Amino acid sequence: MDKVRKVSVAEGKRRFTQLLREAQEGPILIVNARSRRLAGALLSPADYARFSRLSAYFEALRISQKLSGSGLTVDELLTEARKELEGRGH
Repeated sequence: MDKVRKVSVAEGKRRFTQLLREAQEGPILIVNARSRRLAGALLSPADYARFSRLSAYFEALRISQKLSGSGLTVDELLTEARKELEGRGH
């Protein structure tokens, strides 16, 4: 990922189309000027796909840790993990 840029919400509104193009070069964070809090982010499709894969990996780790002390076999753990993910709409 390239350098992350920050823009205000007002600038994000004014330059949305241009910022979408610029997001291909690296993420753009949309920040509330008053509170300095993150309001959103613009990502390229490649960055979003990378984020989605990482998110799925961390979710799988969380499920694995949750089920690790259950005494289930690996196959049973996979089945339980699938059930939990499907129950969450993934």
